Amino acid sequence: MTSVTELRALQVADLLREIAHQETLVVKLRMGVKMGMEKDSAKYVRERKQLARMKTVMSEKSQKDEKVQMLQKVQKSTSLSFEASAKEDAPSIKRSRKAS
Repeated sequence: MTSVTELRALQVADLLREIAHQETLVVKLRMGVKMGMEKDSAKYVRERKQLARMKTVMSEKSQKDEKVQMLQKVQKSTSLSFEASAKEDAPSIKRSRKAS
């Protein structure tokens, strides 16, 4: 069994692989319990809860990535709008021709 801290330390690709493996295990256990082949029905419950933990960590990671992307977009648009407003606010130097 993998702890939540270990799951959080995994890369997204590794976590997805672990989730796929866990889903397969849960399906096999569910079929075994329903058919009476698996005697330990508590194992099915434990593994299902572990799958839920894995999916929760994956959701946290994806939300974190979305927030980072949103912040990058905001920072980029803010810097662009700041540059544009700086250009507009800059005093323009006009040379006037004096009639001689």
